[in-house]
Amino acid sequence: MLTLLSDEKYAQAIAQTPQGVLIGFKKLCPHCKNMEKVLEKCADRLPGAVFMGLDTEENPDACGRLGIERVPTLLIIKQGAITAKMAGLMNPKEFCAFYQQSMRTA
Repeated sequence: MLTLLSDEKYAQAIAQTPQGVLIGFKKLCPHCKNMEKVLEKCADRLPGAVFMGLDTEENPDACGRLGIERVPTLLIIKQGAITAKMAGLMNPKEFCAFYQQSMRTA
């Protein structure tokens, strides 16, 4: 479900995304795995949204440029720009509300 990005390709991927979610995560972090499950549950509720992932340990340059300091961190993308950011766990209802609010206000 997640398209994995790298230090080299994240900027281009964001620029080409009309609407989407980028999660900064660590592969072995249980909180990150839980948040990935939340995104999977929400994918069908968010038609047209692109879901991308960035492993913070493997891609420190991109994470630094994006201001990802904690995991999981969710970045909302609208028209090729990051419009909202939230660190920490959310349940599916909270995440969908956060995403939809970000799409309306940005």
